[in-house]
Amino acid sequence: MLWFLTLTQSCNLACKYCGSSENFDIEDLSPHPREISFDLNLLKRIQKDPDPVIAFYGGEPLLKMRLFKQIMELIPNAKYVLQTNAILLSKLKTEILHKFDCILISVDGDEKVTDYNRGEGTYQKVLENIRNIRERGFKGDLIARMTISEVSDIYTDVLHLISLGLFDHIHWQIDCLWDSEMTARWKDFYKWRDEIYNPGITKLAALFIEELRKGNVLPIVPFLGLLSSFIEGKKATLRCGAGRTSFNITTGGYVNACPVAPEFDPISKLDDDFDPNSVRDSVFIGGLCNDCEILDKCGGRCLYTNKNMWWGKKGFRAVCNTVKHLVAQMDEILPEVKDLAQKKVFDMDLMNYPKYNNTCEIIP
Repeated sequence: MLWFLTLTQSCNLACKYCGSSENFDIEDLSPHPREISFDLNLLKRIQKDPDPVIAFYGGEPLLKMRLFKQIMELIPNAKYVLQTNAILLSKLKTEILHKFDCILISVDGDEKVTDYNRGEGTYQKVLENIRNIRERGFKGDLIARMTISEVSDIYTDVLHLISLGLFDHIHWQIDCLWDSEMTARWKDFYKWRDEIYNPGITKLAALFIEELRKGNVLPIVPFLGLLSSFIEGKKATLRCGAGRTSFNITTGGYVNACPVAPEFDPISKLDDDFDPNSVRDSVFIGGLCNDCEILDKCGGRCLYTNKNMWWGKKGFRAVCNTVKHLVAQMDEILPEVKDLAQKKVFDMDLMNYPKYNNTCEIIP
């Protein structure tokens, strides 16, 4: 199973789209104090999971990098993942760096887009620190984790990050459904969706199949995740696994379904009797998703948004339009993808991604 471990609620950036304390004071929620308040030795209970993946999360987890070695020694059989803004990445000791199987870097596109969202100078600092860990021999999966907003052009921003040659994969989430109203950060979501985002996905899909004919597999995570499951004929469940095979351990030592959902009631508490297998399949997707004609392909966009419905039914369906468009584009190229795979034009192993739940939700 995947275990997010929230190491701190603090962060060293103030990004425009971060709204973790927008609707409530997180300090007032006992499961979520600012810093870890439980005995780290309790994390040994996770070893009862036969195949654990531990994802260091925050806030900014590198603010607590002194905890990394201690936790890794407590759960030596885990795969380790880091989600970070990368500002402090160069300070991570090489010994610890090489213990990570996967690192997700928050970067939204080119310098203009990234610095607009995350602060002046962020883009250059992130690239500098990525080059630093590559020079120090990091060979794990390095993922550009984009937040897509109204200033984003999905086509040009994805291609820009691919062109850098620094990332193994590109993934994104759309900044939507996290606030109580659609207008909280969007001037015109519908216009952006219909004139920029959906057409950009169409262009990316066309480029993807064009490159595949040459034997090149573009490392676009939502495309890979969907196509590989379509080829295998798998019926999708919630792809991020939240509430079923993916959980978060809060700074207060509680277990909940998702690290971005502090409002959710805890499912369990990390104590001497905790059994990780006891929380499996605790929370399921519901509501509008259950009546959707592409549920078996999508699996549900996001458990948090499915439960909270901040934008109401109309707004929720407006975002689902982007998912339906993405799925339709993958369905359109799927026959040729299968044909090329059968002819061994490309390496099918590159299409089968991710090999395990590395925190990429697949559905943006």
